[in-house]
Amino acid sequence: MVYTITLNPSIDYLMYPKSFSAGKINRSEGEISNFGGKGLNVSFVLSALGVKNCALGFVGGFSGREIVRLASRAGIECDFCEVAEDSRINVKIISDTETAVNGKGPFIRQDEEETLLAKLAALSEDDTVILSGKGVESESGELLRKIIDVASKTRFVADMEGDDLLYAIEKKPLLIKPNREELSAIFGKEELSDDEVISHACDLRSRGAKNVLVSLGGDGAILAADDGRVYRARAPKIEVKSTVGAGDSCLAGFLAGYDRGYEFALSL
Repeated sequence: MVYTITLNPSIDYLMYPKSFSAGKINRSEGEISNFGGKGLNVSFVLSALGVKNCALGFVGGFSGREIVRLASRAGIECDFCEVAEDSRINVKIISDTETAVNGKGPFIRQDEEETLLAKLAALSEDDTVILSGKGVESESGELLRKIIDVASKTRFVADMEGDDLLYAIEKKPLLIKPNREELSAIFGKEELSDDEVISHACDLRSRGAKNVLVSLGGDGAILAADDGRVYRARAPKIEVKSTVGAGDSCLAGFLAGYDRGYEFALSL
């Protein structure tokens, strides 16, 4: 079974005024609500690809109930832990430009942490756990690292940033998926050429990650694979409506193909 973890999911509330001026009353001509969070994005794409999965994490209050309702309506199986504080709401104002105000999200108490950790501890080495996104404020202050420790006993996938990703690599995950900017930050560089992406991806593979998938936006992706080779996929040229969830879709698509035994292609 595949499990995704979204520690701080949200309601994304999109508003569409003709124009927007700060400090004034603005009237929207339409609104859309949807669930938000990297792990939920992965769950949505996996479900669309026919991969049975379950979304884990924390939800609270009226906004948490709405996240579960929206996700369930989209065909995602949910088993979130309920917390005392309300889940966050992100407001995005889309007009001539896009303005976003993202909520902070709930503080996770010790007993709430333990509830999620117990769910993960009950999984087997045949299960797959995908941990996506940043951590959340918690009573222990170490929740993300605790989750990594427990999830590392499964087929573990890590999509996070900085020191947290480096910590996850020590646990020998099945897959990590940094983007070019996150890879640049890890190695202390402003930007990376494709050759440097390949070199650093191979470095991270040598440190313990079995597969290193680097998403490159419109330039596609580079994979340092567990067969010791490097592969490159080019992205199709299309009109871009939104880049939200693109990296999550890349991760979900790769994992679905990997578990179905598809061969790697486009070897460099």
